[in-house]
Amino acid sequence: MIKKRISDILNGEVKISKFSDIQNEENKVYKIILDDKNNKVINLYVLQNVRIIISGHTCFSVLKNNHIIEELCFQSKDLIRKSLSFNKVLSKGYISLFPKKIKGTSFCLLQDVSQKRNYWHFLYDCIVKLRLVDNLKEINFDKILIPSTKQIFQKQIIQALNIGDKIIDCDGLNVIDLEKLIIADHPYWQAGNSWFEDTKQLPFWSVKFLRNKFVNLNSKKKFKKKIFIDRSESSSPNNQIHNLSEVKNFLSSKNFDILQFSYLNFEDQVSAFRNAETIVGAHGAAFANAAFSKPKINLIEIKQKDHNVTFDNIYEANDLNYKIWRIEANSEGKMFVDIKKLEKYI
Repeated sequence: MIKKRISDILNGEVKISKFSDIQNEENKVYKIILDDKNNKVINLYVLQNVRIIISGHTCFSVLKNNHIIEELCFQSKDLIRKSLSFNKVLSKGYISLFPKKIKGTSFCLLQDVSQKRNYWHFLYDCIVKLRLVDNLKEINFDKILIPSTKQIFQKQIIQALNIGDKIIDCDGLNVIDLEKLIIADHPYWQAGNSWFEDTKQLPFWSVKFLRNKFVNLNSKKKFKKKIFIDRSESSSPNNQIHNLSEVKNFLSSKNFDILQFSYLNFEDQVSAFRNAETIVGAHGAAFANAAFSKPKINLIEIKQKDHNVTFDNIYEANDLNYKIWRIEANSEGKMFVDIKKLEKYI
């Protein structure tokens, strides 16, 4: 391929190394155990003088001395995390005429395009990694590499964390040269696995971290004790309710707030879940906010039978009384909600 040939001329042939091949006093790995459920080890890597390459929407690579470091790369296709053999830098090379150069120590929270667009992914794939350095006094960083700050919720979360002065918005960057890099394993998504399945492995510590950081945010809005999540504004065709007007009218008569969370700011989303005693809604990113719910509240998540993503660990980490109501999608790909059953559940 022409691009690969040009890449090899400009950059040299990219070779493969494992982290153990470069490990020394300057390039270290810390073994961190935060998971109070299964004691899973999360690796936190510290490296000097490295290059990050972002290839398209689903390929992220770390190179040192033109060697791609296998454990630090991320590549996926059709929401399956792939092995290094699918890495685009290896197959197609890369062009780097004007790389972004960053001095000091940078903590990398980058992964793929989902973090740029989706509220749930930004919180649970990106922001939770900040927890990994909380107890390591010997690790300090000047910069935080964020996939994007274009979305309003990203700006509001960064502001709530008071880290705006450290943020490097990497949206649109393809090649980044770093003096010192801190980077961690993915919190739950393992190589070779489907993201849909690995959401079952979401660690409790990530839920508790988000709760501790954000649960006390103040909102100017007041919300009812019972809320319904209306996700009809979502561009996703999945987990949409066929008889939505009927459901909303019924729940309104039962004194539910009808809320579309994509139109709420971050503080409002936190507050709505924190104050609610009953939550009903079709599966979607808004349920990320269950991290902020009080223990023992009632939560009913309506989900298509063939949809395998699970947020159960968020609910269990917070000790919620939750029910997953699975409904077969009709010929239009939507769920018909039986009002009599709904009345029993609430």
